Amino acid sequence: KQIYIGSNGSTSGTNKVVIIDVSDKANPQFISDITYSNSGYTHQGWFTEDQQFFILGDELDEQFFGNNTKTLIFDFNDLDNPTLSSTYFGPTLAIDHNGYVKDDVYYLANYRAGLRVLDITNISSPSTAMTEIGFFDTFPANDNANFNGVWNVYPYFESGNIVISDIEGGLFIVRKSGT
Repeated sequence: KQIYIGSNGSTSGTNKVVIIDVSDKANPQFISDITYSNSGYTHQGWFTEDQQFFILGDELDEQFFGNNTKTLIFDFNDLDNPTLSSTYFGPTLAIDHNGYVKDDVYYLANYRAGLRVLDITNISSPSTAMTEIGFFDTFPANDNANFNGVWNVYPYFESGNIVISDIEGGLFIVRKSGT
């Protein structure tokens, strides 16, 4: 099967994640959707390598609701009945943007809070699903909920280098300590 996962707002104004079977391009089939509370703008998500969990960033909840960076973890083991497994709140008010999984690590472009690196070894355990293990702050002035700083990251180079795209600061190339 070819499955489409849409991280987007709907025409009714309710943000949601939509799951659609697109195996037959002429006849896509709705499978399910899932909403969550305090949604601002359902922006981008990425699967764990086993494709059981879908990690989602809501780009505007920090501005709309005043919470710290919020990352939602959905259990997609049953696509007919996806569930919210846990919610991780980061240490800052910065807006989350794009996140990617490599092995058991989640790399988050976190605007003014820079690159955040989270261990997801225990992702199936709601109380310890994500643990921050490192960061690189490209916008040291503050971690406010504004659209400055890190826009994207790329952690997939064989060398271990991680590329950071910063709106004002340009390109940064970093690597996890000890690699």
